[in-house]
Amino acid sequence: MKKMKKILAMVLAMAMVLGMSLTVFAAEEVPEASASPAGAKITVTNVPLDATVTYKQIAVAAPTTPIGWSLAEDVILSNNVTLEQLVTVGGGNADAEAGTINSNDIVAKAIANITLDGTATLNQAAEGAEVTSAEIANVTPGLYVIEVQKTGYTFTRMLAYVAWNNNNTAAVDTNVVAKGAPNQVEKEITALEGDSHLSVSAGDVVPYTVTTQYPYLAQTIANPSFVITDTVSGGTIQGTPVVTIGGKSATDDDVTIVVNDTKDGFTATFKYDIANASKEVEVTYNVVVAEGADPLENSVTSKFSSATGGDETTTTAKVITPKVKVEFSKISDDETPIALAGATFALYEGTSEETATHMLVDGAIVEKTDVAEGTTVTYVKEFGTATTVLNAEGTKASAEFVGLDAEKNYWMVETQAPDGYSLDDTVRQLTGAAVTPGVPTLEDSVLVTKNTATDFTVNGGEAIKNTKLSALPSTGGIGTTIFTIGGCAIMVVAAGLFFATRKKSTK
Repeated sequence: MKKMKKILAMVLAMAMVLGMSLTVFAAEEVPEASASPAGAKITVTNVPLDATVTYKQIAVAAPTTPIGWSLAEDVILSNNVTLEQLVTVGGGNADAEAGTINSNDIVAKAIANITLDGTATLNQAAEGAEVTSAEIANVTPGLYVIEVQKTGYTFTRMLAYVAWNNNNTAAVDTNVVAKGAPNQVEKEITALEGDSHLSVSAGDVVPYTVTTQYPYLAQTIANPSFVITDTVSGGTIQGTPVVTIGGKSATDDDVTIVVNDTKDGFTATFKYDIANASKEVEVTYNVVVAEGADPLENSVTSKFSSATGGDETTTTAKVITPKVKVEFSKISDDETPIALAGATFALYEGTSEETATHMLVDGAIVEKTDVAEGTTVTYVKEFGTATTVLNAEGTKASAEFVGLDAEKNYWMVETQAPDGYSLDDTVRQLTGAAVTPGVPTLEDSVLVTKNTATDFTVNGGEAIKNTKLSALPSTGGIGTTIFTIGGCAIMVVAAGLFFATRKKSTK
């Protein structure tokens, strides 16, 4: 009996031990620091189409360490930055999501030289969109370096922070904004009051607009620079260019603008401020077109420090605007025409009443004066004169007007006829000119917009004819000579009789 009691006591003790052991083994499992549900991801927005997005996790969660994080395997931070310095950067994921965490000097230095070995997946862009997004899937809590790359763009590296959820059981989705912009500066002529300025003539005031995006420059660059320069050929800059950044007028603290002494260009030197990065920069100014036949050419260059340090990124845009001409010839109105030099023509350009010097009324050009109410007039101003000149062979007499605007209206009239010929005072309108807007095209790394135009014609492209002056024909007879002599003789006799009669009356 005593033995039985001992056996039962031993079994009971073993049962109690087993029961206690089962309670311990059934305790809730504590997740490992790297636990993350499928689907946790980093989404990168503002990614240009066909870009490459690479990344690397550089820090992982380590709850048992004093700072809660440790460097990922084989990761060494750049420029001797420590992990303690990196994880204490203010702003955390809020700054990463806004994209402003990259402006921190410590962050820029820490991630500058880390090799990235992962590639994000680009999402399908909406139809007509210029940007898309990229996705890094199945992420665990930690710090990630992300870089967007595309030819013709400059982006800064980003540091994304993937956090734990409130229960410290899994990673949460994270969004970051790619910070970068196209390098290419753009230039266009601003159409005002219906005038496209696709063609120009002397004295025209042509408004230009230069646009680019304020560049993202790495904080590791000692002296970041951003400069826009402009060069004009065939005109001069009027006044001082106006600069806006992000739609707001720039101040002297933002940019310094210097117009050349010869007024054929300017330089805008920006005082770099990363807070302006990605904002649209717009420069507007006017150019007065010069005399002559040469086209108006305007080139703008944007230059800024490379995101990697040493080099500079330079892009140029050019707009070429043509002038056109009209050429005409002069011949005699004979069965066998000859070239007629010495015919002078005046050209008149359609204009407003305020600037007019003449009017076109009922097919005639007259001085600008009051006309009867209800009369239809076209206001014109003098453009210049041209005289026909014989060519070296003496077979053609021609003249031309150059430096015309293909989009304006012109009228031509003869003001002096060749010797021995009658004046042709017919007012002829120039016709046939047309303009074609240029399409921006890269030519030797320069974005060129070249407008083109065809020349005017006059008189349907035919030579203008003159008739000889009229003269009384000679018949070979005595003609009027006898009557002239007889008339003179009668006048002499009459005068003599008059004085003789007067003399007798006096006696």
